[in-house]
Amino acid sequence: MKKLIFPLTLAVSILFTGCSNAQNNSEAAGTENQEATTSQVVNKDVNVAEFAKLVEQGNGLLLDVRTEGEYAEGHLEGSTLININGPDFQQKIKELDPETPVYVYCRSGARSGNAAKIMKQLGFKTVYNLEGGILAWQRSGKPVVR
Repeated sequence: MKKLIFPLTLAVSILFTGCSNAQNNSEAAGTENQEATTSQVVNKDVNVAEFAKLVEQGNGLLLDVRTEGEYAEGHLEGSTLININGPDFQQKIKELDPETPVYVYCRSGARSGNAAKIMKQLGFKTVYNLEGGILAWQRSGKPVVR
């Protein structure tokens, strides 16, 4: 009987210790989530309709991250060009105000998605990426400037 009590006591102790740690980890994760929410960092992919609404509000920077040649073929009115593949991309991005919302796009959404990630790493608070890029914009009948 004594031989059974020790292993049983050990098993119960391990079980309670494990539950206690899981609860502490859960509480810590809850705190982290609150901190992420409190900091109000937005880095979001949005569809054409939502992107258009955000841009129409006019309180941010409309950023095209394609090449000069792509930009010349057609771009969104009022956009600023900073080529993500240019050697000075990060330097030019660092010169922008990280508090100003940024609406970023490229041809199909991939490069602008990468640009949004870079901007988040550089401390930008609000970055919206156009899903599908300017191709999706044009397919939806939205205008471009040539």
